[in-house]
Amino acid sequence: MYGSSVGQSVIGCHFTEMRTHLGVYTTRASKMLLEIYEEAQSIVPITKVIMDAATYQKDNVFSIQIEGLKEGMAYVWRIVHEDYSYSPSIMDPYAKGTIFFQGEWRNIIKKTKRYHLPKPQIPWEETILYEMHVGHFTMNNKTLSKETRGTFIGLMQQLPYLKQLGVTTLELLPIFKWNAYTLKNRNPQTGELLEDVWGYNPVGFFCVDERFSVSKESSKAIDEFRLLVEKAHEEGLEIILDVVYNHTGEGGEDGTAFHFKYLAPEVYYKYNDKGQFLNCSGTGNTLNTNHSIVKKFIIDSLVYWSEEVGVDGFRFDLASILGQDECGRWIKTSLLNEIAEHPLLGKVKLISESWDAKGSYDVGRMPYPFREWSDYFRDTMRQFVKGDQGKIKALADCIQGKEVYFTDLTKGTSHMIHFITAHDGFTMWDLLSYNDKHNEANGEGNRDGHNANYSYNWGVEGTTEDTNILEARKRGMRNLMCLLILAQGVPMLLMGDEIGRTQGGNNNAFCQNNASVWMDWERVTTFKSQYLFVQRLIALRKSLDYFKTADKNNYKISWHGIRYNQPDWSYYSKSIACFIEGDQSLFLVANSHYESLRFEMPPSNKKWCRVIDTANKEIEDIINEEMVEETNYEVKPYSICLFKEINYKKIG
Repeated sequence: MYGSSVGQSVIGCHFTEMRTHLGVYTTRASKMLLEIYEEAQSIVPITKVIMDAATYQKDNVFSIQIEGLKEGMAYVWRIVHEDYSYSPSIMDPYAKGTIFFQGEWRNIIKKTKRYHLPKPQIPWEETILYEMHVGHFTMNNKTLSKETRGTFIGLMQQLPYLKQLGVTTLELLPIFKWNAYTLKNRNPQTGELLEDVWGYNPVGFFCVDERFSVSKESSKAIDEFRLLVEKAHEEGLEIILDVVYNHTGEGGEDGTAFHFKYLAPEVYYKYNDKGQFLNCSGTGNTLNTNHSIVKKFIIDSLVYWSEEVGVDGFRFDLASILGQDECGRWIKTSLLNEIAEHPLLGKVKLISESWDAKGSYDVGRMPYPFREWSDYFRDTMRQFVKGDQGKIKALADCIQGKEVYFTDLTKGTSHMIHFITAHDGFTMWDLLSYNDKHNEANGEGNRDGHNANYSYNWGVEGTTEDTNILEARKRGMRNLMCLLILAQGVPMLLMGDEIGRTQGGNNNAFCQNNASVWMDWERVTTFKSQYLFVQRLIALRKSLDYFKTADKNNYKISWHGIRYNQPDWSYYSKSIACFIEGDQSLFLVANSHYESLRFEMPPSNKKWCRVIDTANKEIEDIINEEMVEETNYEVKPYSICLFKEINYKKIG
C-alpha cells in the first residue's frame, strides 16, 4: 500500500496525490530511519524504511518517494547509529507543521499551495509600518471571544481598526515556531519560570507557532495565518514578517537539539578556533549563512512565505550577520546580496536591522532594495523632544531622510525606516513617563535592557494624576509623532503608541505575557484625542504630494530660524524651521526651548494656513486649518507647528 523507492534529491516534504517526496540533509548519518504515522498522535507507525547511504543518499541528502500517503499524516526522521540504536526524533527543518507528542517531534504532511490573490504592492513612499506582537495586540480585547484573543483570527477581526488608523503595512514580531524555554530567570514576585514571548529563538522556519492559533495545532495554524493574510490584502493592508536567520533556538553547547545539531552542526553553525559555537547574536549560536546549503535553506524559507503563504516582505533581525564571512568581516557576495538579487525576493519589501550583538554596525551598507532601520533617527528625535542641546543639525538631516550617506545612488529618501519606539525598548508613553528603566519583573535585577533611552518623565517617575505633567507627556507624544510622520523616510509606529500603551517602564519585556504589556483597548477611549491626532496626522501625510512622489527634486528645502533665512545651527540652539517649497509648499517649525519663540513666516504670494500646533490641547485645535494673518507666528515651548500654503481670496 505504501510502496517506496529512491526519490529525487529534494529536501523537505513535497506531497502530491500520487506520491510524496521526502528528503533530509545530513553529514552525520550513514543510515536514516523514516517512520510514517497515520495521524500525528498515532502510537505505532504504519510503515518504516531504513535508508542506507549507498542507495538513498546523494550529495548528503537522503531522499525517498512513497505512494499512498495523505495530507495530515506525520513522518519522523531518526539517525541510525553504527550500533543500530536510533537518535531521538528529529524535527524536519523544512516541516510545514510539527507536533511534540509523547516526547517526540512529529512532522506533518501538508499540501503545497500557491497564493492566488493579488497583493496590495504599496510603494515605499506611501508605506506606513505598524510593528506589533500578534498575541499581545488582542489578548486584552474584551470585544473578542476568549478563544480568538491573542490569535491570528483575533488580529484579523481588528484589521478595520488598523485600516481606520491609516497604517498600510503590519510588521509582525516572529511567528515561526520557536523555543520559548531558554530562560533560567524567574519572576521575582511569583517565582514563575519566565519564557521567551517574542519568538526570537526560531526552530521551525517553515511552520507557524501554534500559540497564535485558535486550534493550537501547528499544522492548522498555517491555515489560520493564510486567512489573516488574505483578509489583510482585501483591506488593502500588507503583512511583513520579522524573521530570524542569524541564529536558532537550539542555543549553544548546552542548548536543546531539535534538528541542525543532529543533522549537520558543522554546516549549519559557525565555530571558533576552539570548536565552540560562535555567538554573534547573543543567544548561543550563529548560523553559517555563507554555506550553500544554509543559503538554500533560508532562501527556500523566504520563497515559501512569499509565494505560498502570500506575505509581502520581511524584516531581518540582526541582519549584519547575514552579510559577514566566517570571521565576521563584511563581504559583498553574501546571502544579503543573493536575497536582493533573487528574481522573486528582490521584488518584495525587504528591511534590515543593520547591526549585530557583537558590535558590528552596518547601517547604510545593505544592498538595494533593502531598507534599513535608523537608530540614528530614533535617538535624535528622542533627544530633541526632551530638550537636549546640540541636536539641530542631526534633526535637520533626519527630517530630510538624509541622516545616512549612501554611495549607492539608487537609495533615496525612502530608504531609511524611521522609528522612535520599537519592541525592544520603551513604548512612546513610557519614554515620556520614566527617566529610568524598570525591568525588575524580568528577574535580572534590572540589569537587562537598554540604559541609553534618552527618556524624560516630565516631573514624576511613572504614573501620576498631575494634569500639568500628563499634558506635557501628551504634548511630547504629539511632538514625537509629528517628527516621525512628517519626516522623509518610511515611518514605523509601535503597537499601541497611538493610544499611549504602557509597559510600566519595562524596556525589555520579551519575557512578559500579561496585562502589563498587552494592548489596553480601554485606552482607545481614554486616549481618544491622541488616537485621533495620529489618525489625522497620517491622513495629512497621505494627502501631501511631497511624501508621495519619488521625485523629490520637485521640492526645494531651506532652513530658517526665528528670522527667515537665519537658521541657528549652534550647539545651544533648540529650534529650527524647515521651508519645503514646491507645488504644495510647507513650513515646519520645531521648538524644544522652555519658552515661546516667534518665527517669521516665509514670504508668499499666497496665504499661509496653520495645520498643526501641538501646544493646543483639544484635537479640533491641534489639527485644524487656520489662516495666519500676521507675518510671524508664536510657537509655544516644547511644541511643533506645521503650515501649508494655499490659494486664498478674500470675499466682500
